[in-house]
Amino acid sequence: MRAFVYLRQSLDRNGSGAAVDRQREDCLKLCADRGWEVAQVWTDNDVSASSAKPRPAYTRMLAAVERGEAQVLVAWHVDRLTRKITDLESLIELAQATGLRIATVTGDLDLSTDAGRLVGRILASVARGEVERKGARQKRAQQQAAHQGRPAGGRRAFGYSRDGMTIVEAEAEHVRQAYTDVLHGASLKGIAKRWNELGLLTTAGGAWRHDNVREVLKNPRYAGLRTYRGEIVGPAVWKPLVDEDTHAAAHALLSLPERRTTETTARKYLLPGLAFCWKCGSDVATGHTRHGKRVYVCRANKCVSRKAEPVDELVEAVVVARLSRPDALDLLSEPTTPDLAQHRATAEAIRQRLDDLATGLEEGLLTLGAVRKSSERLRTELAIVETRMHTATHADVLTPLVTAPDVAAVWAKCDLQQKRAVVAALMTITLLPPKRGRQEFDPETVRIEWKA
Repeated sequence: MRAFVYLRQSLDRNGSGAAVDRQREDCLKLCADRGWEVAQVWTDNDVSASSAKPRPAYTRMLAAVERGEAQVLVAWHVDRLTRKITDLESLIELAQATGLRIATVTGDLDLSTDAGRLVGRILASVARGEVERKGARQKRAQQQAAHQGRPAGGRRAFGYSRDGMTIVEAEAEHVRQAYTDVLHGASLKGIAKRWNELGLLTTAGGAWRHDNVREVLKNPRYAGLRTYRGEIVGPAVWKPLVDEDTHAAAHALLSLPERRTTETTARKYLLPGLAFCWKCGSDVATGHTRHGKRVYVCRANKCVSRKAEPVDELVEAVVVARLSRPDALDLLSEPTTPDLAQHRATAEAIRQRLDDLATGLEEGLLTLGAVRKSSERLRTELAIVETRMHTATHADVLTPLVTAPDVAAVWAKCDLQQKRAVVAALMTITLLPPKRGRQEFDPETVRIEWKA
């Protein structure tokens, strides 16, 4: 008789496949003792039989059984084949249609008889019960670990070792710098680009993108906070990389609805949307001449078209010169220490009151008119609080420059998003038409007005 051997283990922690190898040894010995020819060995390593994920080898094996390529299916135990009643029923139907015999190292199972099917269903039910009990134990252990502030396990966090506790300083320094940069106006894409250029990889071994940089900076673990099911449950036992205020400010800033995560044309260059047409007042967009030269063009009416590179160079030179002056510190507003935690608590309390109103309406305790009136007031209060959070988390784009001993050097290291934020904070730029007959760039045709 031709036999298929099926091997599976749910979790291969070190990738060695040792458990699968032990199953193979026992199953092949069983086939040899009974004189069966092993047609093929099918293996699903590190694959659960109780989850919804498909088991590739198992699926291909059943298809081969349907084609009549084997008469016996050998496994170490029935729970290696299935831990779900629905999967067992499919196997029973296949056995009845093909005459398939199932043999295991721990005992044979004859699905062609009602007694054999009963035993199979009992074994599958027992296996399912073990899965559910294991899941309940794991859930309780995870809850306990969370409330004790211990690491959750799983894939390691960037900046920490696999134990979740030890700081990997070579990575941690970049995480800390990223928090500083994003609060000073840097873009997530710029941070990802820098990390990739430095040869840093995610803990999954991939390249950095703006979205996984965002995940890092919004993760409370870097402020020494433990979460469970997405909620902060208390302080963690590991050392934080940044303080809670820094993390809260970055989290609030990155959570703003208007903060885009994709690059647009306006963010590829310095002045689109920031410089304006002298004639109609429209902002300018980026365009190109037929020779491929980049130009700034009046977006609304094409009133003006100027070569972009010399305009960019002038604006950057003026910014550096202004921020290098002794009175540059006067540009900074009075320092503030916004209580972000209080703002968040207030917003959450308002949202809870809105939920209570909805519950009261559903239960008939409140009238629709009363709910509408209270909801309008609460939503107005919520909008005010969210505006304060928005204001409190606006990037401080000027401080790193005006406090630097070498403004030009710091400016050169700023990414485009930071430079645009500085230009927007300092000045209003108007592009005038070039003078007739003049080919060289005339700085007088770029009007720069300083903001108060």
